Amino acid sequence: MLLVCVLAGCGRGAPEESPQVSGGAAGSEAAASSENYTETGDYAALQQRGKIRLLVPRREYQGLPRSGMPSEGFRALAERFAQEHKLEPVWVVKESLDALIPALLAGEGDLIVNHMTQTPEREARVAFSLPLSNATETLISPVGQAIESIEALAGKKVLVPAGSSYQVSLEQLQAQRPELEFELVAETLSGNPDVLVDSVISGEFDATVLDDTLAQTLKQYREDFKQGVAVSATRPVAWAARPDAKQLLIELNQYLTSHTIYASSIQYIKDDLTGIKERQVLRMITRNNPASYFMWRGELMGFEYDLLKQFAQEQGLRLEVEVAPPGVDPIDWLNEGRGDVVAAAMTVTPERAARVAFTRYYNKVAEQLVTRAERPLLDSTEALVGRTLVIDPQTAYWQRAQQLKAEGTEFELVAQDAATTEILMAVADGTFDATIADSHLVAIEQRFATNLTPGLTFEEKEHAWAVRQSNPELLAAFNAFLNKHYRGLFFNVTYNKYFKNEQRIGKYQGERLTFADSLSPYDDIVKPLGADYHFDWRLIIAQMYQESRFLPDARSHVGASGLLQVMPRTAQELGFSTPFDERTGIEAGVAYLDWTRDRFENYLPLEERLWFALAAYNAGFGHVQDARRLARQKGWNPDVWFGNVERAMLLLAKKEYYRNARFGYVRGAEPVQYVRNIRNRYRGYLAAE
Repeated sequence: MLLVCVLAGCGRGAPEESPQVSGGAAGSEAAASSENYTETGDYAALQQRGKIRLLVPRREYQGLPRSGMPSEGFRALAERFAQEHKLEPVWVVKESLDALIPALLAGEGDLIVNHMTQTPEREARVAFSLPLSNATETLISPVGQAIESIEALAGKKVLVPAGSSYQVSLEQLQAQRPELEFELVAETLSGNPDVLVDSVISGEFDATVLDDTLAQTLKQYREDFKQGVAVSATRPVAWAARPDAKQLLIELNQYLTSHTIYASSIQYIKDDLTGIKERQVLRMITRNNPASYFMWRGELMGFEYDLLKQFAQEQGLRLEVEVAPPGVDPIDWLNEGRGDVVAAAMTVTPERAARVAFTRYYNKVAEQLVTRAERPLLDSTEALVGRTLVIDPQTAYWQRAQQLKAEGTEFELVAQDAATTEILMAVADGTFDATIADSHLVAIEQRFATNLTPGLTFEEKEHAWAVRQSNPELLAAFNAFLNKHYRGLFFNVTYNKYFKNEQRIGKYQGERLTFADSLSPYDDIVKPLGADYHFDWRLIIAQMYQESRFLPDARSHVGASGLLQVMPRTAQELGFSTPFDERTGIEAGVAYLDWTRDRFENYLPLEERLWFALAAYNAGFGHVQDARRLARQKGWNPDVWFGNVERAMLLLAKKEYYRNARFGYVRGAEPVQYVRNIRNRYRGYLAAE
């Protein structure tokens, strides 16, 4: 039986994402394991110790999904298997793909939960589960230089990740066709497919290899490469266990068969809650924006996303996400059956209510006039006289502005085809005079642009979720969920996480050196860590100030904590237990900065790798790679941060750019300012000697 893969690109022969906790994973908080025992027993041994160790490669590549299940979905599948068999899932993280099979055979883990292409060499070493997908590996080269035949491979230089099935395929081809004399370069790489393609586009290599499913996924957001001739037959892709773990494979295969995951790939389904529970998947239609669904430091986040994760968990469902691009009406997708619910901060209007069934409201927001702090406050309609409002004409704000004009208020109204968050940031930097925006969006942007000043507030509007009018069961379940949680502990914590401004304790403290004989109270901890990880300790101190103002109890609105504001899951993946004390928290942050630095190419100058590492620490490696690709397209230097890649990073807050970016929207001004502030403070430390 062939089971269709639930993830775009999961058939690849290269490493995948890190372990994540899915909204449908029944609340599991599985993390990277620091346990180092070895055990080679079968299913009975797992039952006896009550744990199953799930082997995965280190997180290298994690993107905002364009459609389908969130990137942690197949991890949730493994966690659910563990839970159904009353086993605690323990994630064991290895540095690379080629370390997984040796670790499995040595008894360091029980199951490889990474979609591995089945090759004869691997089949001789491990036992594979039922296939979850199929993969055909093809040569990838720049546009206009596609390698359309095996003969055209002669004289080419081809890059592949060491230990991947790609390497095996090309080595077999070299043995079969020695006259081709192409150069195969197998390097220990991150497994990030964009890195492979970028190495080809830069001209360093002539080609690389990707499986066809993954190549199609990359084509959703980049157009600079072409697929060429296949270098392998179509082969199954699956998980792997030790050959002697026969009962474990029986249990796993029964689980995969009984859970009809093929339903997750069906695009148009209009069933009600009963059908949703049968396929065990809830499909959320949303927008990529800082209120509903976005990525921050590798974490999938958003107010709507978190609420629906909780609903899915309570219903025993996995959560899939369909991101509606600009210009697409989410209600159209809903009524076509491309999703089950629209959760995108949607305002209830009579026009929309004629097309869908709305839940009870879960949020009320008021439109606000907004300007820059240095300009006169817009605290009344009279204050608008002589001012300029810049608004997207596709929003309800435009109707509000037209209403004000009809009432006789004299101001200039300028149409701007841009996301509301983009307009708000342009108001903050002085490009635009003023705008109108929902209060919750203003609250989010004020966290990063403190000079935004809200003014007059209009009447509140209701936000609700939308379902098809033919789905009364689902509507009733959502209403029961919202009635249960609205203004309760879970809801309030989630709401405050995204929409309440944090107290800016110490905002202006530390702008100058205040310690007579040291830079911070933590110099003695940082100095040896700097030496161990090959960083100037003063740079770490500058970063620490930027992250926490030297406040050890600092905690961000998304859960990052400690002096270097490390996300708990990141710390766990790096082998640090949480919660951590000051010393451990500092080392976790330095280790993570070291990890991000290692993601970038060795040929980069030392200082550029450092700036890229800091930007990735703040915004995520994927967003930095998106910015580098965009910089190359713009004719800027993708290997230089200041004045080049940082310019591209700013553009990724604009929808005409982030709609085509792998990692979607990013508030580009934040990492740009982050790196600049650290550099400036670091220079100040050096000058103070």
